[in-house]
Amino acid sequence: MTSSPQVRRVVTGHDDQGRAVILIDDIAPNSFASEVIPGFGAAVPWLTTCPTDHVSDADPVGPGSATPTFPRVGETVFRVAEFPPDSAYPSDAQDRIFDEIDGKAEAAEGAKHSDGKHFWFHRTDSLDYAIVLEGEITLLVDDGEATLHAGDVVVQRATSHAWSNRTDRVARVAFVLIGTEPLSAEEIAARRRGVPVESNRL
Repeated sequence: MTSSPQVRRVVTGHDDQGRAVILIDDIAPNSFASEVIPGFGAAVPWLTTCPTDHVSDADPVGPGSATPTFPRVGETVFRVAEFPPDSAYPSDAQDRIFDEIDGKAEAAEGAKHSDGKHFWFHRTDSLDYAIVLEGEITLLVDDGEATLHAGDVVVQRATSHAWSNRTDRVARVAFVLIGTEPLSAEEIAARRRGVPVESNRL
């Protein structure tokens, strides 16, 4: 087993006079290290529900808190993930990954058009901002790919995608996931063609 990612977080807030204060300065306590994939893990420094709370001093990701893997509509999850080289994953990587992160439904959605070309394929109802912090990682989509380096960013718009680390070093990526209206890829395609479609997934 490997240790979970260590991420220092500084969280601001207000005092009772309305002055800005440093509310938290610590190592994010809500973190995860895979039990079966060496080097795979993540830390969640913060998340928001709807409506966003700017008033209380509550820590939504404090020790022992339950953190959703993916946000619902109007919610956000801020995650820093570490991806080991693809060679570190077992042969049944897809089953193991999505069991560990509670993402079986997202994996099934991501597999629809990916032709099984990578075990990390998944799809979420979210707008995701990704910033590569360290290393190199390749973003794969159904039709295409882009190799990213430290400082590069991705805007991932509810698309089926996978993360492939083809190097021999761990890659660290920061994500801000913003929950959006549930729309399948088929519903999006129909709307692009001008066919009126109502989403009934909640």
